[in-house]
Amino acid sequence: MVEKLPPEFIKELEHVSRLHEQAVCDHEKCREFSENLSNLLVRLEDLKYYRAADRLMSILINCSPKEASHCEKASLVGEMMKEITKEVRNAAGK
Repeated sequence: MVEKLPPEFIKELEHVSRLHEQAVCDHEKCREFSENLSNLLVRLEDLKYYRAADRLMSILINCSPKEASHCEKASLVGEMMKEITKEVRNAAGK
């Protein structure tokens, strides 16, 4: 279970999750997703939300944007994003 995150992090995580849904067949969106998730990870670590940051790191480990080929782990990463987004909402009582 992840920590209770401030609302701005929840909104950003939801945005990144939606971005991943768009990124499945779009390399530029895929790269944008990876960069945004990385930036969110760094900010969570800086604010000592280590459990949430660890979960994002697990997602990034499985994310490797490639040009001219379909992402082999798109389904896995998508499910991981849905799961953490749901957990973050539940922790916040939403």
